[in-house]
Amino acid sequence: MKNSIRFQGLAAFAVIIAIFSVLWFFFVDGVVKNLIEKYGSRAVGAKVELDAADLTLFPAGLRLIHLQVTDPHAPMKNAVEISRISFGLEPLELLRRKVIIKEMTMDGIQLGTDRKTSGALKKKKRRAKAEEAMKQGKRSHTVAGPCGNVNIPSLTMPDVKEILTKENLHSLDLIQSLGKDVRNTKATWQDALSKLPDEKHFEKYRARIAKLTEAKKGGITDLVGSASELGVLQKDIQRDLNNLKNAQKSLGSETASLRTRLAEAKRAPLQDVARLKQKYSLSPAGLKNLSKGLLGSRLCRLVQKADDWYMKLQPMIERRRMKKGEKEVLKPIRGKGVNVRFKERNPLPDFLIRKANARVVLSIGEISGLLRNITPDQDILGHPLTYIFTGKNLKGMKSIDLHGAFDRMVPAEPKDTMNLVLEGYRVNDMVLSENETFPLLLHQALADIKLDALRTGDDLKATLSCGFGSARLSGNTSTSGTPFKKALLSSLSSISAFHVQADIRGTLQDYAIDLSSDLDRAFADAVGSAVKKQSAVFEEKLQAAVMNRVENPLQTTGKNVTGLNLINKELTDRLNVGNTLLGNLKGLTKKGGLKLPF
Repeated sequence: MKNSIRFQGLAAFAVIIAIFSVLWFFFVDGVVKNLIEKYGSRAVGAKVELDAADLTLFPAGLRLIHLQVTDPHAPMKNAVEISRISFGLEPLELLRRKVIIKEMTMDGIQLGTDRKTSGALKKKKRRAKAEEAMKQGKRSHTVAGPCGNVNIPSLTMPDVKEILTKENLHSLDLIQSLGKDVRNTKATWQDALSKLPDEKHFEKYRARIAKLTEAKKGGITDLVGSASELGVLQKDIQRDLNNLKNAQKSLGSETASLRTRLAEAKRAPLQDVARLKQKYSLSPAGLKNLSKGLLGSRLCRLVQKADDWYMKLQPMIERRRMKKGEKEVLKPIRGKGVNVRFKERNPLPDFLIRKANARVVLSIGEISGLLRNITPDQDILGHPLTYIFTGKNLKGMKSIDLHGAFDRMVPAEPKDTMNLVLEGYRVNDMVLSENETFPLLLHQALADIKLDALRTGDDLKATLSCGFGSARLSGNTSTSGTPFKKALLSSLSSISAFHVQADIRGTLQDYAIDLSSDLDRAFADAVGSAVKKQSAVFEEKLQAAVMNRVENPLQTTGKNVTGLNLINKELTDRLNVGNTLLGNLKGLTKKGGLKLPF
């Protein structure tokens, strides 16, 4: 019986296994480590570093030691630092080229830790330009609210001269426009007077009347001719009188309109004073946006930072895809090539973490977390990604509860929720405002914070509510200030509790932040008397300056309007002359006047 075992082949197989084992032992962990650092850094936009990776075949699994993810906005800090990550793989699914993790454990998660070296990436010039173009084209944001649109009211007396150099006085524009119209009207009527019957014109009528009077002394022929001329002369004078009356009526209408506008022009300077006073003078009502100006910039930075990280998470929870007939073409997370997915009997995503346990280590204590269904292909899995993080009896905090979901089961209709509740959070030396006009520091307080956020499609709705009790506030007392500032600083000592609420509405690309606080009411009550006193002084100075600017043009315009009365008087005099002549004509037909002999 021949030997059925070929020892040469067995030896060759053993050598191959040995070589594979050596390569695996010396190189595979390094390859995994490099891949994680490479693609992780590309996704975050800053360095992702890993101390070691340990990939095992029996059982199939991976362990990562000391993972650091740099904060791209602060290269000397880590956004996340994890001591150990371990998980097992489902080996049968690996044969189907699917990475299915039944359970993952993330231990020792820390946030915002310091780095020894910068985590900024050295970008190639071409890549930097491409990323910048992508940011401008894809993530252009319009943010309305306290992110730069709200200024803190001035706590000093406004400079009246400076105000008038940059502000347009509506009253002055009105007076100048009226003055121009009055001058044009005056010129038009002076031209019209030269064309209307005047003294010289009426002198001709006197000559004709005298001729008619002489006709009384003539014969019958002269009398008949004079009677005909009398009728014509009466019609001529009456026509001229009608023209003068119509002209005087038109002049009266235009003059009345100009007088009405002059009255409005006289009131306009006071309206300018009221408008500028409301704009520049501090008032208790004007303090209603003070908290928005003080607290808004800090809130805005937090919202924008959260928004940036939210967008960085998108490739982990959804990926680009398109249909080609019965096949679905997927864009891999790594960003190169495409995967063509055919119909499967029991479909599973290419990558899935069914369950992930997390232990977050903070300065206040440990927070435990549970995440389920981490995959960029939720529509295949049929379940959304859910998360919950809880912690109780922490140092400086009674409890924390964070839970929510990223729902991409219908990729075209994303729905994300987040709910956060912090109870009994002890605040110490929190800078609420770094504004140079009125810096504000919260030395201590007990805070209850609640956040409810919802994204449905492109619509975004979020409400942040913060209640502060046992509070102690202070400002920059070393800065010498106006009565306003002193009153505000004094009011801080009496504020022991306050509430702040922020409402965010809009879309991911265009949202508005509306911030309100009952601090405004406390500030308004504190500075009420000081505001009224300074407001009266400011109004007096402002009114004097405005009137000084409009006084001369207003007086000139008023005199020109009055000057139209001289034109009206001239028309009246001409009418009187014409009426006298008409009366003389009528006298010729009465007793002692011109009569016919039959």
